[in-house]
Amino acid sequence: MKEKNFKVLLINCNTMMDVLLPVGLSLISACLKEKGFGVKLFDTTFYKIATETGDEIRAKNLQVRKTDPEELGITYKDTDLFEDLKEIVEEYSPDVIGLSCIECTYELGIEMLKSIRHYNIPIIVGGVFATFATEEIIAEDCVDMVCVGEGEYALVELCTKILKKQDITSVQNIWFKKDGKIIKNGIRRPVNLDELPFQDWSIFDPKRFYKPMGGKISMTGTFEMNRGCPYSCRFCSDYGLNKLYANNGGYYREKSIKRLIDEMKEKKKEYNLQFAYLVAESFLTTKRERVIEFIERYKEVDIPFWIEARPESINEENVRLLESSGCKGISIGIESGNLNLRRNLLGRNMTDETIIKAFKILDKSSLRVSANNIIGFPTETREQIFETIDLNRQINVPSVMVSLYNPYKGTALREYCEEEGLMQEKSHAGDYRSETVLNMPQLSRKELLGLQRTFPLYVKLPKSEWPKIRKCEGNGTEAETLFKELSGMYVEKFL
Repeated sequence: MKEKNFKVLLINCNTMMDVLLPVGLSLISACLKEKGFGVKLFDTTFYKIATETGDEIRAKNLQVRKTDPEELGITYKDTDLFEDLKEIVEEYSPDVIGLSCIECTYELGIEMLKSIRHYNIPIIVGGVFATFATEEIIAEDCVDMVCVGEGEYALVELCTKILKKQDITSVQNIWFKKDGKIIKNGIRRPVNLDELPFQDWSIFDPKRFYKPMGGKISMTGTFEMNRGCPYSCRFCSDYGLNKLYANNGGYYREKSIKRLIDEMKEKKKEYNLQFAYLVAESFLTTKRERVIEFIERYKEVDIPFWIEARPESINEENVRLLESSGCKGISIGIESGNLNLRRNLLGRNMTDETIIKAFKILDKSSLRVSANNIIGFPTETREQIFETIDLNRQINVPSVMVSLYNPYKGTALREYCEEEGLMQEKSHAGDYRSETVLNMPQLSRKELLGLQRTFPLYVKLPKSEWPKIRKCEGNGTEAETLFKELSGMYVEKFL
């Protein structure tokens, strides 16, 4: 049996110019190659599929410094995405095609699959959206299979059985079409993160490593420290994943520090990494011994890194440990400044005092700190958004990030939005950086977009400027002139 003659084409239907390396696809490729299968990637990242990139939107909305990828030769492809996809299918002649997409790129992903359906190659769709929209996706004529939950071992088993001409319909984690019926297989136990091979980054264009961080573009690697989250915030897909795996070992797992450091050292050397992004929903929510072990061992890696954490996990000792290890920056989720909304709607049971205390501790540190906020939650009012603005003013955070709430599949709030009729039936959630699909009586999309772009101005500028900022929420010549004036002041002083 020569597995190497069996080829898999992975399609990464990514948002435009979002270069952070995806751990999921990197691991799936590594697992397939470990068993001798051939893997090739078709990636949409550098195709002009939107009017603005996420980084351009964030820079325009005063959340990050503007960067110019063209300085490093990072430009758009000048060829047609669909023609290029057909060409790679014809040249590579894969035995299986796997599409990975997120909710806001799903429709493009399906159009891509339709364009290559006539090649009659088995097609499987996977990812977080596929896990929670399985019924919708399996109903598509261009889809043969859908992966529910983790795909590493499921895809290896599927390819092995296809190669050996065995019955594939019993593979766990996968739904199949057969004889006009849908076979819905159950979920296998979660993978052991320490048993997985190191990620395979060779499938990606080398330009995927150039990631803007803090206004500077660096060779950046993405590393999985944990999978999932011990919390189940109602707006996050971890809510659904925790529910899906509740009776099957639980979804949240931690990789051993030794395994993590070994991978980071190898990748740093192989790819000349300058920066690391650690995938852990709440980096410090773990045993103290684990944090200390990471800090001690990280000296072997010795490149700056960025993490995310919850306010409850911030204390002076943890911050000292992070500073001593080369941690460059930390993102802390505030989400909402209204206690009742935060606790009852979002499932984030923390007080304002806890949040304020965390940022006071961080304010004394050398870390670059950013606060993550979300506006446009169902039932949220303009007054409640200004409570979030006021909380940000109190903590005086250097970097203010603000996203628009989108009801993603697999979240508890998605169910709520559907029940309350706040979104069109079967509509897909959008990109949190620039759009929302909710239709709310108390706050229109136009109002939310205006508040998103002025949010940092309200947080950082004196209240005497608020009447001017209010005008910037609107459209028209006066609004744009004022926004240009105030944003210029903001960029010079705060970014």
